[in-house]
Amino acid sequence: MKNLFCLTRHYLICLTLLLPLTAQAHQISFWNGNKTPSRQLYEQQVLQAALSAAGVKTSIDIDERNLSVSEEAAVFSKQLFDVFATVQGNPKLNAENKILIAKPIMQGLLGQRLLIIRKTDSARFDAIKQADEMKEMRSGIPTGWADVTLFKANQYNTVEIGDFETIFQYLVNNDFDYLALGANEIEQVYQQAELEKLDLTIAPTLMLRYNFPVVFYVNPNNPELAKHLNTGLELIIKNGTLKTMFDQHFGHLYSRLHLADRISFELKNPLIKSKIN
Repeated sequence: MKNLFCLTRHYLICLTLLLPLTAQAHQISFWNGNKTPSRQLYEQQVLQAALSAAGVKTSIDIDERNLSVSEEAAVFSKQLFDVFATVQGNPKLNAENKILIAKPIMQGLLGQRLLIIRKTDSARFDAIKQADEMKEMRSGIPTGWADVTLFKANQYNTVEIGDFETIFQYLVNNDFDYLALGANEIEQVYQQAELEKLDLTIAPTLMLRYNFPVVFYVNPNNPELAKHLNTGLELIIKNGTLKTMFDQHFGHLYSRLHLADRISFELKNPLIKSKIN
């Protein structure tokens, strides 16, 4: 199966922001891999907008390589990146020193999870009306994903298996019953992975919901960046810029995927230990 995400794209984006042209731009490294292209573009633009709002002149070195679980777990200490975005409480970062920027950027959309299932199981999923029925179905989750801890904590039947490149073949092979993906990414994944050819489909009536905020983490050796990013995010949240950007990228999905009309099952997220604004 072809790689579902962009592989290696390493380049510079120079932002000329508010400071005199003679001033030397501060360079930072932004890891933006292991996610769909739509998220990559959005998170890159949010980072740029926040730093611009904070009034800094910055050259952003963007790296979109996909990292292994162990490499991501050392994203600052060994990979030496300055900043990246992920779900708050990502367990891969448990042993990593980091600065949390507690300003969610995805309006909760990543936590609205739709289900990829086998077409032959459509009637089974259409018949689900209660949480206990949903819990009996086997949820397949790639190894190392933050969702594993979350699903198990909510007593969902959970199968941790493979990686994102192999997970759909496991579904075809009946190793589990469904894969839950964020509403912001599921259509893009479905198309890129050519899941129609595997006789897989998106369950039309169900949704799982949980608090799954996407936030920036900053290298603890760069507290100045953390300060600027926190300030900038606060500004673009207050002035509506962040919401405008989100709506431009993802606003159309609410009606197209009928999110308000789905049977929804709420899960609690034990990974979030600190209050988030």
